[in-house]
Amino acid sequence: MSQTTTFLLKAFDDNWSHRWESLHPILVDITDHEASWQHQAYTGEHDPMGLAEPGTIRWHVGHLEQNARRYVHILRSRPVAKNPEIPAPALINIRDMVDRFQHVRNELRAEIAQIHDADLDDPCRGEMTVAEFVRMVIRHETWHAGQIVVIRRLYRTSRANPALSHIR
Repeated sequence: MSQTTTFLLKAFDDNWSHRWESLHPILVDITDHEASWQHQAYTGEHDPMGLAEPGTIRWHVGHLEQNARRYVHILRSRPVAKNPEIPAPALINIRDMVDRFQHVRNELRAEIAQIHDADLDDPCRGEMTVAEFVRMVIRHETWHAGQIVVIRRLYRTSRANPALSHIR
């Protein structure tokens, strides 16, 4: 395995399990109620993909799992001109959703591990090279991890402050 691939895998792994700024620590103790809570800023929003109520942790986990499946497909089929259509995940309890997300992340990790330095500048998706695509995958997870942390804070604040009880 190349040094570049090793570096990319370390960043990918850190997104899941680093003690700070990663997904597993913020999802390990999430409850279905918390995962389904929606701040009023999202009231009335609808997701045409049918993932879950926008702005909920369920939506973010479903979105990440669906995209991880998409990314596996892209890396296996590269180059591709555009994103392939991937069905939305079934809306099940949050623990099962997190487990499914972790499982498909492992598949994605295996695909990234197969990348050689000679592949990095090859076309991957649209105008992106393989290197650009993998870096985007890592950024995308980090982006949603930050959003999930904010949702959890808002949820805890709403539970502690009865004046915010109007927030779903």
